Amino acid sequence: MPPKQKITKEILLEHAFEIAEEKGIDAVTSRSVAKSVGCSIQPVFSHFPTMEELRQATFDYACDKFVQEILAFEKMPDFLPRTTKWVLDLARNKPNLYQMLYLSNSFKGNTLLDVMMNFESNKKMIAKMTELYGLEEDTCKDILLRSCLFLMGIGTMICVNHMEFSDEQVALMMKQTVADMVQGAKGRAL
Repeated sequence: MPPKQKITKEILLEHAFEIAEEKGIDAVTSRSVAKSVGCSIQPVFSHFPTMEELRQATFDYACDKFVQEILAFEKMPDFLPRTTKWVLDLARNKPNLYQMLYLSNSFKGNTLLDVMMNFESNKKMIAKMTELYGLEEDTCKDILLRSCLFLMGIGTMICVNHMEFSDEQVALMMKQTVADMVQGAKGRAL
């Protein structure tokens, strides 16, 4: 008889992520994950004693996965526009993951900016913005925060209300909005 497969935390999270992608984060339960893995609920409970821990771990797993996807194009000259397109693709093609990422109560932190700066991809964007725009880091953080809120609004309209915005329309709006914020920041610095 072959040895029994060890059910690792990683295996459980991979399956939980797939469930969240297909059915939403609320569908991630100890039973649904166990069923997807093909095991009893005991391994799930041994790694995640509560439903809140399982769902938070699924959220954290998704965030780590998404950061790696975004950082895959950090060295490209169009890093910021590619990130915008990535968010739009998520809103259009993976609405359950978009909702989990941007419309759930899984974020923990004092402010949205604090939460955002926990992600390596956002730190890289700040560095890129500081270099591109010649502004102080705190000013670039403010521009990133406001532009992310703008983009999340558009993404939410796409994801939840199925509004039609082309990548080109959003890219133009984002470009102009960021340019206006940069110009305003430079004007205030005089």
